[in-house]
Amino acid sequence: MDMTDLDGVVGADDPLDASDVALLERVAELSGRVDPVPEGLVERSRFAMTLAGLESEVMELMVLEAPAGTVRSDAPPLETRTITFTHERLTVMIALSPGDEPRTVRVDGWLAPAETLTVVLRRPDGDHRTTADDDGRFVLENVPRGLASLLVEQDDLPITTPVIEL
Repeated sequence: MDMTDLDGVVGADDPLDASDVALLERVAELSGRVDPVPEGLVERSRFAMTLAGLESEVMELMVLEAPAGTVRSDAPPLETRTITFTHERLTVMIALSPGDEPRTVRVDGWLAPAETLTVVLRRPDGDHRTTADDDGRFVLENVPRGLASLLVEQDDLPITTPVIEL
């Protein structure tokens, strides 16, 4: 008999009862004894699925513009720099400039295509949230310098940038 064809099998359409559950538990127990799940497989599988999901939704760092001569020199820190991130569904460009307070930066950003979306600047010390306007423009002021990434909440699938140094 074909196991996918249950026409004519008595009780095939009935809900599971206690004896069905007991039988399934016994089969699971025997299966676990004869062919147990390798140690760490569940954790490794979850990690691999998470990593695959992140890889498909992480933006790519495309451009880092810096004035000539500022790399490995005694020149003062950059006054302004522009970074562009691209993804198949979205491009984010940010300009970093000194903030009004010491050791902070101002982040001016633009989304393309322009949409009113929530933008989250994620940092070890907490998140800074703002909303892009109808032109896709957003601003985050006086953000402490250090490592950060951007998360754009688009539809049900957010898009994130790699971590950068502000």
